[in-house]
Amino acid sequence: MDIINMNEYLTWDFLGCFVGMVAVVTLIIEFLKFQTDKVWKIPTRYLVYVISVVLLFVTEYFTKGVAVEKIPLLFLNGILVTMTSMGVYDGVVKKIEEKIKSLRK
Repeated sequence: MDIINMNEYLTWDFLGCFVGMVAVVTLIIEFLKFQTDKVWKIPTRYLVYVISVVLLFVTEYFTKGVAVEKIPLLFLNGILVTMTSMGVYDGVVKKIEEKIKSLRK
């Protein structure tokens, strides 16, 4: 098992693992959340899926190369990353936001 080097930011190895992919997708969505909800009126679920699939393709391309037989799996893995990322938001971020709102009252 590789040890994570805390002196590095993102690496292809980290992005290539499930936890790394979910973390990066969640961070990107949080960064874009205001624009998607208020300005562009795009449902967040679809944006999360598109970002997940794009990142999966890019990571696969730069690490192993995209083989034709892996393309269906990349789309299915995009669903897994999407659902997990949205679950992370609902389970962690949303609860923190609700806690902050309740403290302000």
